Order: sequence, then structure tokens, then C-alpha cells
Amino acid sequence: MINWDNIIASIVDKPGRSIIPDKSKWNTSNPAYKELYTQWESANFNTDSIRWINYYPGDFDESISNSFAEQVGVTHIRSWISRIDPGCCTPWHWDIDDHEQEYLKLGRLRRFSVHISKPAHGHVFIIGDKCHYMQKQGTVFEWDSYKDWHAGMNCGFSPKFLYNFLGYSRV
Repeated sequence: MINWDNIIASIVDKPGRSIIPDKSKWNTSNPAYKELYTQWESANFNTDSIRWINYYPGDFDESISNSFAEQVGVTHIRSWISRIDPGCCTPWHWDIDDHEQEYLKLGRLRRFSVHISKPAHGHVFIIGDKCHYMQKQGTVFEWDSYKDWHAGMNCGFSPKFLYNFLGYSRV
């Protein structure tokens, strides 16, 4: 069993990688990034509210990814923990990965997320037509498709953390 409180405590004071809508930091030569960014601009999204932080293995204990892979019966490709601070959001998007074609050669891609924060008012995660709110810490869910559209927001009073996992299976 993974102790998510310990994992959060190990990263909470680390800077991680801040994701903001700054075109100079995005690979806009990939048309998918440009398309997504253009959609946010066209919607007149408040770009000042768009901010999340990603932590990658090395920022947190890498053995978690192997333990989790064993738990769900897939081979680990990549994983990260996302953090959304109060007042911030990740607008409607799908995850773009420059290495997707390489991953697809390995087998069937499967995506999971785990609510690693304790339930808190204002912590919202939406994927497809499902809204996750006040989820018990450690709740695991598998995405219908690794490319599902999703969004998250924090209109609460404490940081919201989510563990994200991409793996593959041969079946």
C-alpha cells in the first residue's frame, strides 16, 4: 500500500515543473499544442488562472511507479504527480505527448489516475462526462482512453494532488 501522505510531504516544498500558458515554453512546432492553445485563446479563457505543477520520478520515490504498475497489471511508461494550487486550474484539454507513437508500438496504452490528496472542498477533476469530487484518498480510476479530454480546478483552500500513470499491456 502506498502512503500518499508521505509522498505529498516529500514533494510539497519542491518547485516541480510549473506549467503555464506561455507559448515560448511549449513545443508549438507540434500542431497539437498549437491547436489546444488556440482553443483556449478562442474561448477567451482567463490565462492568468491556468497553472499547475508537475512532479516526476526523481522528485518523488520512483519505486511508487513500479509498485503501482504491479498493482494494476501493466508495464510502466511514465508517471507524474500534478498539483493545482487554490485559485488555479487546468482547462479542458487532452494530454499531448511527443513520444506517443513510440509508446503505441509497445502495446495497448492504459491510463490511470489516483486521488492522492485527502478529500477537500473545491478539489475537482473532470474526465469525459465524469466529475470526481470529494474522492477518498487513494481512489484509483482507469481512463476509458489515455487520450480522454479532462480538466481540473481548485477552488478550495489547500493544494490538490493527483498521481498520473501511463502504462501498457500486451492484451
